[in-house]
Amino acid sequence: MNTRELEYILAIAKEKSISKAAEKLYVTQPALSLFLTRLESQLGTPLFIRGASGLIPTFAGERYIQMSRKVLKDYRDFEQELCDISSLHMGRLKVGTSAHIGSYVLPQVIPLFNRTYPNIEVSISEGNSQVLEHMISGNELDVALMHLPLKHIEANYVEIARERYVMAFSKDHPLNRKLYPREGETYPYIDPRAAAGQKFVLSFPYQRVRQISDRILEKAGITPDIILTTSSVQTALRFAGVGLGVTFLPESYIQLFRCTHEPVFCYMDDDFEAYWTFVVVYPGDVTLSGPARAFIELTKEAYC
Repeated sequence: MNTRELEYILAIAKEKSISKAAEKLYVTQPALSLFLTRLESQLGTPLFIRGASGLIPTFAGERYIQMSRKVLKDYRDFEQELCDISSLHMGRLKVGTSAHIGSYVLPQVIPLFNRTYPNIEVSISEGNSQVLEHMISGNELDVALMHLPLKHIEANYVEIARERYVMAFSKDHPLNRKLYPREGETYPYIDPRAAAGQKFVLSFPYQRVRQISDRILEKAGITPDIILTTSSVQTALRFAGVGLGVTFLPESYIQLFRCTHEPVFCYMDDDFEAYWTFVVVYPGDVTLSGPARAFIELTKEAYC
């Protein structure tokens, strides 16, 4: 038994399919199928049975999966200890991020990390919040750049920064009459309760940007009339700009997405929890490696 074989079993369990697992592992389907057949023959019991939704672990399979996760965790902890012993002269760091966070955070952090620790290999995986939480819980990542709240897991995290949310709508929207200025602020303010009865363009419920939007609406006592749901913040912003509805987004995203029909942006009071908290998440059952600790410190410094 080696760690690669354990990763094979975990991939099959995750994908519920030999072909999909083989694709993720960069091996051929016949080779992976033969591996599983030989392993089950050696153990004298099947590890998976075929169900309506794909391959399902047997009781023996569940125990093998549990053992695989434990052994891989112990092995990775040992690798991290060796990396610490080598005083960060060599090692690797697996970082998870959403595409949006990565686009404005990693360019600030990775170059400095590489200059400081040139022999640490950094690999980056992208996914939405739900995917990143799953990868953290499975110890597939050392750290993940995310926003609170964590929905599906209990994990450790270090808070980096809090960022305000803005409401966005078209320049001829009736909500423009509800805006009021505050001295020294980039954008005017609005009471989000004024948006009751309006149409909304929002992200999908599994996206963190939507979950923060839902929190604002709940605080405002609004059950939104959603005219469009999209996975793209940029798409939502463009539709808001042409008057299709109201949307919400983090303030930093305004610089990422420029629209032909630029919408109006406005802040909301803290009572409505119109913000999200940027954190670096790491698995709760592991010891942080030297590279992971260094990455977190550099990320904090980038936001000072």
